[in-house]
Amino acid sequence: MRTTIFSFLMILSLFAVQVKAQDVNGQLSTATASYASGDLENARFALQEALNGVNQAIGQDILHLLPATLGGMNVIAGSDNVTGTNMGFAGLYVNRDYQKDTIRDASLEIISDSPMLATVNSLLTMSTMFVSDPNQKRIKVGSYKALMTKSEYNEIVTYEIQMPFGNSMMTFKTNGIPDETEVTGLMNSLPIADIVKLAQ
Repeated sequence: MRTTIFSFLMILSLFAVQVKAQDVNGQLSTATASYASGDLENARFALQEALNGVNQAIGQDILHLLPATLGGMNVIAGSDNVTGTNMGFAGLYVNRDYQKDTIRDASLEIISDSPMLATVNSLLTMSTMFVSDPNQKRIKVGSYKALMTKSEYNEIVTYEIQMPFGNSMMTFKTNGIPDETEVTGLMNSLPIADIVKLAQ
């Protein structure tokens, strides 16, 4: 068991060299010292904080991959959101919002261990469900299966594309873009393969 934990610490240490988060190496040192002294609770906490730092750095790298404009919509200043903590456990969360006017906008969100992951994966494997609901369909985003849902409120059309990959969920949502082909084109214009490679 001790060998496994130290091996894990070494792998994280090697990865931390490439990570921009300032405190990852410090947290790994704390985890190692705490484990050596028998303070397992503090060792676990420090490891979780180190993983949060790694996830924050990955999130920033994903944001750098995303375009500043998308289909004529600009990034909403200050809307980028990256956190390494997802509801109390280590996880990846990334969000970026775009807007052209008050009724045309888009957002991209990536969450590891999303609570919607099992539901969307189930829907993607149930072919009979799509016959009964004309507002939902399976689509391909790059080489990935995704669930597209259309809704309309006050004559404003909303599309949501949920694409599971590994243990994560990528969600692309648009408001005020009534053309389904344009919506799928916008999502496919994103560097999906590069984002997945970083997030996994």
